[in-house]
Amino acid sequence: MPQSTRREFLIYSGCLLAAPSLAAHGPSQPGLPVPAAEVNEAPWREPGQTKDAAYLRTAALRYTAEGREIVGHNRTCFNNRPLYCVPPAAEGVVLAGDRPFLRLLAKPYVFGGFAAAIVRGSAGKWFHDYSEVESRYRCGRMTWRIHDPALAGVSVNLDAVPLQGAAGFALRLQAEGLRKGDQLIWAFGGAKEEGDVRWIWDPTMRGNPDVYKLGDPRKPQMNLGMDPTRCRGNQVRIEGQIFRLLANEGAARVAVAKSDREGKLRVSDASACSHPVTLANAAADQLPMACGTVDLREGQDTVFWVVAVDSAGAETLPVQVADPAQAFANGVAYLQSIERVEVETPEPRLDAAVAAVCHAIDASCDRDPFNFRHGCMAFSIHFLGWRVICGATALGWHERVRGNAAYYAASQVKDDGDRREAQPDPGRRYCIEGDRSRFYGRGRIPRDTAMYNTQSQFFDQAIRDWRWTADPEMEQILRPSLELHLEWARACFDPDDDGLYESYINTLPSDSVWYNGGGSVEESAYAYYGHLAARDMARRAGDADSAARHQKQAEKIRRAVTDVLWLNERGHFGLYVEQGGHHRVHSDAWVYSEFLPVDSGMTTPEQALQALYYTEWALERVRLPYGGEVCQPSNWVPWKWSVRDIFGGDVCALALACFQTGLSDEGWELLLGATLESAYAGAVPGGFSHIGAGTDFADNSHMFARTVVEGLFGYDPDYPNELVHMRPAIPSSWPKACISTPDFTLEYRQEDEFDKYRLTLARGAGVDFRLPVRAEKVRRVTLNGADAAWSAEAGFGCTWVRLRTQKLESAEVAIEISNRVPQGVAIKLAGKVGEEIRLASPHGDIVRWHDFHNALAGARADGSVIHGCLAQRPGHHIVLAEVQVGELPQRRVFKLHVTDPEGEANRATRTPREAPKDAGWTCLDLMPHYNGDIKTIFKQQYLLPRPKTCSVRLGVDGFSAWTFAFWGDVPPVIDLSNVEHLSNGQGYILTPQNVPFRRCGEDRNIAFTSLWDNWPRSVTVPVNQGAEAAWLLLCGSTFPMQTRIANAEMRFRYADGQVERLELVPPLNFWSLCPWGGKDYDYRLDAFCLPELPPPTVQLGRNCRAMVLSWKLRPNVTLKDLTLETLSQDVVIGLMGVSLMNAKPTPAGPRRNAF
Repeated sequence: MPQSTRREFLIYSGCLLAAPSLAAHGPSQPGLPVPAAEVNEAPWREPGQTKDAAYLRTAALRYTAEGREIVGHNRTCFNNRPLYCVPPAAEGVVLAGDRPFLRLLAKPYVFGGFAAAIVRGSAGKWFHDYSEVESRYRCGRMTWRIHDPALAGVSVNLDAVPLQGAAGFALRLQAEGLRKGDQLIWAFGGAKEEGDVRWIWDPTMRGNPDVYKLGDPRKPQMNLGMDPTRCRGNQVRIEGQIFRLLANEGAARVAVAKSDREGKLRVSDASACSHPVTLANAAADQLPMACGTVDLREGQDTVFWVVAVDSAGAETLPVQVADPAQAFANGVAYLQSIERVEVETPEPRLDAAVAAVCHAIDASCDRDPFNFRHGCMAFSIHFLGWRVICGATALGWHERVRGNAAYYAASQVKDDGDRREAQPDPGRRYCIEGDRSRFYGRGRIPRDTAMYNTQSQFFDQAIRDWRWTADPEMEQILRPSLELHLEWARACFDPDDDGLYESYINTLPSDSVWYNGGGSVEESAYAYYGHLAARDMARRAGDADSAARHQKQAEKIRRAVTDVLWLNERGHFGLYVEQGGHHRVHSDAWVYSEFLPVDSGMTTPEQALQALYYTEWALERVRLPYGGEVCQPSNWVPWKWSVRDIFGGDVCALALACFQTGLSDEGWELLLGATLESAYAGAVPGGFSHIGAGTDFADNSHMFARTVVEGLFGYDPDYPNELVHMRPAIPSSWPKACISTPDFTLEYRQEDEFDKYRLTLARGAGVDFRLPVRAEKVRRVTLNGADAAWSAEAGFGCTWVRLRTQKLESAEVAIEISNRVPQGVAIKLAGKVGEEIRLASPHGDIVRWHDFHNALAGARADGSVIHGCLAQRPGHHIVLAEVQVGELPQRRVFKLHVTDPEGEANRATRTPREAPKDAGWTCLDLMPHYNGDIKTIFKQQYLLPRPKTCSVRLGVDGFSAWTFAFWGDVPPVIDLSNVEHLSNGQGYILTPQNVPFRRCGEDRNIAFTSLWDNWPRSVTVPVNQGAEAAWLLLCGSTFPMQTRIANAEMRFRYADGQVERLELVPPLNFWSLCPWGGKDYDYRLDAFCLPELPPPTVQLGRNCRAMVLSWKLRPNVTLKDLTLETLSQDVVIGLMGVSLMNAKPTPAGPRRNAF
């Protein structure tokens, strides 16, 4: 694929936010003031919000919900609620917003803005200037209810809907309290050719200083209402009661508009637009604007308008313009038809968000052929990824998913040609595979995907839709293409056939993420789920051999993931296992490592419970001030897009995994947080986005829809096996909830001593129910009025009633219970190593328990309490107890946090942060061991060893993430310009820690170590002397993919043979010498990931930060030597200085100097 095409994909895929070529076309500055906003309102996620940890903890909601409408009261933004015209190929977007003003976009034009006013004599004002404005958004329709003291007694409703079949909108005005002589004045104007107008006018992104230079990103320019300067060069043509507006004389497309009420229609001059009466009387000049005046009926009146985009040379009017009232009715009817899923819950904000997501998902799908887009505003491009299909499945648009599958499967590569081996791309710094690699060979889908592996998620979603339908046409498309895909994935990502697959930029936030050839969870989970589907398709086709082969491979993958990546002592999946080096498993996993195995069905319930708990204690959970919570995806620092960004789709995916595991309340908190933060706290009412990214971004909207339907309401069909799994995970506090979709309906309600479920299926199937019960006894379970066979299974904090039915289309399940009990919430306990602890179950006696990590010593159960002592296992642990609550089993979850403050204090004494000012010093001369110059650390060619697989790697410069070659990021210049300032003039430098080191040379100043062939793996410095402590000056590189694992170690070998080790673990006690891609360690944003205090450092020069670390030595024992050895791939770490504090005299040893 040409480089320019790849860059375009990288720009729109989310990893390149800066777009200077587009910024030049940014919107003009406003011409009118913003209406007064609330005074001292709490922070909210404003347009262009950049990464900001504080915002999440202090934010407030901008909107609320009533029924299925999202409501704002006297909000201040213009253009902040897009309404999408369909089909998307028309490129039409109507920008509505908090204020009653509309702007019409269709690439490459802004066609103009619409404003209206009611005037009484000379009094009146534009509707968007009214003092009382209530906005109501529902599934593509915006309604404003407005009134103002200037027109006492007059109330106005405005309703706007986008058109179908053309870019445009229809608008209805309904007014009451009118007097004789009242007039309606309306205006439309301000056309301009601007290029990719969806990107430029995206209300979530506008204001981001990396995209549009509109000033302080916390106070973006949002008043983009009537701006007379935008009318310069426009042409307005009046044809009776119709006008045509062109951006300029040669414009290829035109806006055509009409009202259903005859009146005066003229060309006015926009310089007079500050007041409607003035505009209506202004003669046309240099700033032409269409302006109409209508005499209103006394009492009540209704007026319709339609504005549609047409070819400038068209000889006939667009069909929508003929009848504005009919255009409005058609628009309303269409929006009603796409609101395919309705939910009714105790949380109206969820109900309204579900209505809103229907419009976003509908608008993200092209027609003829069906093809899903990456987003609706910014990123509105054809793209195979990411999770941009599953929401259509949840909403029942299976024909669209099938069409999308056929469209992309048709482009799949059927022949390798000469693409049989891995081949990194030297033009991309050897970070990713080149065009002649196996990666681009047989099985690859090249259409709309560029350098990414988006097809693993594509097939994952297509398979799920097939399980929802068992559609034979879909199966005919999917089976051969899935076989090719699985062959491709195995050849590219598991060439050693060990069952672990490397993940190759295969998820949305994998920009700047790489595993250097190591097997990981993500691709393994996708392959596992794919092989299970291929097995079922083969079985249905009567191909027993293929079915057995796929079953065997799936089992192999599951075993490999469990045996290698499951960390028994920590209770979660690791990130990846090193392909080379020391073959270690990296434990600093991200959310994908935990929720994907659950989603693909690879885990036991116990594994799922522990893995999801990891995301609570190891990753940063943020409790939102308005309810719910979100989760940071990783601890990887320093930050660079997208290694540590909260994505709404990921929060929903984590919530889905909780629901699937039966953790309904935990899942709800995450789903609520994702919903409120995006759809109610952001600038876009009902918008689905994440901080800094596009409005109605498809990965967010689709995952939200899937999580609600499949997670919260528990619908998980497997029609190829004639079975539907129903595992509702409704929050324990809800007494009722219901959902209606094209595929099923479910109604849940509590009535006295009954839990009742009513299920209807669009297509009959057997149903496997898992229904939570919170009670002491189940008296009876009935299915459609008759007693049913059922079983009780211990669930987490509840009992699961299990029953399985024969094929049916409707089922009414009634569970008669005795003595309701509350949900057994997880009990969090903390204590120190060695302390006694009581694990008490508030309901029910403990029957047995499982201490997964042996956190308890001498544990015993006594009724409802487990007694024990906290073992020498600092960290986070789960003890899972089975309890008997009346006659029913439950599982009680105890979450333990074991601390060891004494051990931590003892360890801290070994590594003092500062030396006494009166200490004596012996500074070792390391010149004989120096092998390099720190200034050239990123000027090498790091070519070997590199994985000979289709892998994502660090750049050949030893610095670059794979994205840097696309962004133009290069290694920084490094110098030692501060050494002179640190020097005492006698050959030593003095650090802020009061530690002197021998001054190193300008060109030979460091003893590098690395697993790269460029440098030795280790360097040993003889000492042969005792001392109170050894102080070390260390400098080198590390990266976000090497966090919380020993990148290197210092070994201290004594004369008696004993060896002590100091591990260098970023970011705890080792930081890279310089910012990475312009980003550095940042306590404001990433304090959760960082140590309480930064490691002791000294700045040797520009981009040259060195660690000043210490190690208390054993008293009265000679230190024979010390060794620095690098352990992690990618990194280069060197020793620049060693100084012995209060050294003991010695007759021999290396050359040294007393300070």
